[in-house]
Amino acid sequence: MVRITLICLVSSLLPVSFAQAQHATPKDDPRLQFFETKVRPILADNCFSCHAGAKAKGGVRLDRKEFVFKKSDEPLIVPGHPEKSLLVKAIRHQGDTKMPPPPKMKLSDRAIDDIVAWVKLGAAWPDEKTTASGDDPRKHWAFQPVRRPAIPSVKQVEWPINDVDRFVLAKLEAKGLSPNPPAEPATLLRRISVDLIGLPPTYEETEKFVAAWNAAGANRGEIFGKVVDGLLASPRYGERWARHWLDVARYADTKGYVFLEERRYAYAYAYRDYVVKALNEDLPYDQFIMQQLAADRLVAKNQAPASAQAAMGYLTLGRRFLNNTHDIIDDRIDVVSRGLLGLTVTCARCHDHKYDPVSMKDYYGLYGVFSSSIEPKDLPALGEPAATPEYSAYRKKLTEFEKAIVNYRVKYKKELDDKNRKHREELMAIEKKIDALNASHPGAPPRGMVLVDRPNPGDARVLLRGNPGSPGSIAPRQFPSILSEGKPRPLTEGSGRFDLARAIADKSNPLTARVFVNRVWLHHFGAGLVTTPSDFGLRSDPPSHSELLDYLAWRFMQDGWSIKKLHKLIVMSRTYQLSSAEHTKARELDPENRLLARAPRRRLDFEALRDSLLFVGDKLDTTIGGPAVDITKAPFSKRRTLYGQVDRQNLPGVFRTFDFANPDASNPQRYQTTVPQQALYLLNHPFVLEQARAVAKRAHAKGDVQSTLRAMYRTVYARHPDADELRLATQFIERSAALPRPFNGLSPLELVAQSLMIGNEFVFVD
Repeated sequence: MVRITLICLVSSLLPVSFAQAQHATPKDDPRLQFFETKVRPILADNCFSCHAGAKAKGGVRLDRKEFVFKKSDEPLIVPGHPEKSLLVKAIRHQGDTKMPPPPKMKLSDRAIDDIVAWVKLGAAWPDEKTTASGDDPRKHWAFQPVRRPAIPSVKQVEWPINDVDRFVLAKLEAKGLSPNPPAEPATLLRRISVDLIGLPPTYEETEKFVAAWNAAGANRGEIFGKVVDGLLASPRYGERWARHWLDVARYADTKGYVFLEERRYAYAYAYRDYVVKALNEDLPYDQFIMQQLAADRLVAKNQAPASAQAAMGYLTLGRRFLNNTHDIIDDRIDVVSRGLLGLTVTCARCHDHKYDPVSMKDYYGLYGVFSSSIEPKDLPALGEPAATPEYSAYRKKLTEFEKAIVNYRVKYKKELDDKNRKHREELMAIEKKIDALNASHPGAPPRGMVLVDRPNPGDARVLLRGNPGSPGSIAPRQFPSILSEGKPRPLTEGSGRFDLARAIADKSNPLTARVFVNRVWLHHFGAGLVTTPSDFGLRSDPPSHSELLDYLAWRFMQDGWSIKKLHKLIVMSRTYQLSSAEHTKARELDPENRLLARAPRRRLDFEALRDSLLFVGDKLDTTIGGPAVDITKAPFSKRRTLYGQVDRQNLPGVFRTFDFANPDASNPQRYQTTVPQQALYLLNHPFVLEQARAVAKRAHAKGDVQSTLRAMYRTVYARHPDADELRLATQFIERSAALPRPFNGLSPLELVAQSLMIGNEFVFVD
């Protein structure tokens, strides 16, 4: 019986013609997504061992589209008609042909249902020959060298401030559109403040900026530039933008399910703090890459300080997959390829990539790099620990546990040599105490979660169909062929990680700079110039402004890979400073605002929302760095949300409610949902109520009710209330005084504070 989910899927997509199913693309057709995620894996796991390749049994091949849909008296697949399809009859064991043949087990009911549903949907199978750019994938825009494009000429020659504007205006003029007028100065200040430091400006800062802006005339750019410089120099900048990078790095403070091991990563926070520090110091992005992939080699070569070894958490902080080596390596290849290159290399783990020019040989070339790297038992210190009482207490406890382990090994040597389960588990329990000590003791010094090269690095074998039990030919450690000029670039120094880092950070690499500038653009405008930030492959949509993307990538490298200079180039443009007001004509011609006739209106993410609530209540703890804290339980921590503990196995409900990034895999961007739980949290959660009380208390010292309300508006919205707002709030407080019981324990004044803090003006950025 077909499962309910499949029935719903079939009913929602039928009717569909065979031609429609065969000429669709994965991006625009869920039938192809269903085939790739459900059907192809079933065929690969159960059928390809006998029915793939030139020597397929019985001449029946299920690995290529042309053979599956070959015309015959009894076709393998009749799209839309499972009852007429030989493959369906065979897996159902109907008729003479039974697959898999007895005495092998019949496919599971779920697998059969998936194949039946796929056939009913029209048996969509992606075209294996054509690509988005013709027969030669090297012609694809993302694989072209980054060069400075010609600056376009525009009709409104007085409008652009910099070259970013010229590229944007040229596209608008080609569509017969004009950009919006500039945003109001107070709106602009809030926009840049939230974007760069994740916090709103104060009333005093807003008043000062508006006055300077209005007095500046033609020098407004200089006034705004000073504000931008101040925000980029703030330590809050690194905390804000570190969170964006941690999404890409699939950061978490725990390992996921690991059975008997300590679940926490003892030194995950060291990587998070490294990212904050690197961004605040404007570490060039090419060095940022090098340190995250090969800091161990850089330190050994005296090319980086010992503290840089914290950077390698980028590789080692992923999910542990019950310590399955193949899955851990696959995860590391994925975070490197998608995070740094925007290329889905891990699709080639079981077969050559179906869309992009990435072969299994490319995948296992990188696999050899990471299989030649190991996590040392003794992680390196990031510097000399301070001689504090906490550190002394930590050393004393650590010595006790280490002696206990030595004594146990001596006492039960025979049993341990015989691999006695009871004694092995008892020893593991003692060792786990050391891991817990490192993860929780305040005196434990930070260490770098590094990889180091194996003493005997070597190449890996291709695993046929991704099966470790079916090794194939050796795949030399080398950079993917599509990103190498001529012969693939070898990765042979040690494990090859150092060579890999250099290849990625090389200015000749066509992807690295493009991918990163697109990520920065995404967080300033709500959408990237390329809408798939971690997939620049053949099936991605082309950039909305391809010349602008190349200009930004070229300029980024010319500016020494400076991330702060990239920010300033973007935000100093007139495009960034536009009003977000509705643009009627642009809405008709460009409903998604891809041409940027107006600024996008964006909702605060979870971190900016929580931090802003603390900020306006004057409760935000601005301490930088240190171990993660639990921000979900009372008494509620006042630390920035960046420092909240991320448990990948049991992600707190409030994180999920507000669309926090899934820490199990690299996240290119967050997706926004609007669900009742968000409103209920803001209305009822004790944390929000606590901040409402803080805001009301902060404003109440100002005097009478109206003075208090004016102070409250200045605190939350950085402006005065208008006459209607003041009148309505005053009436509410006066009429609520006689209520027998306050709502959620809040006084009328506190209710007004809460209403301001959850209003659109606070939770959105215009």
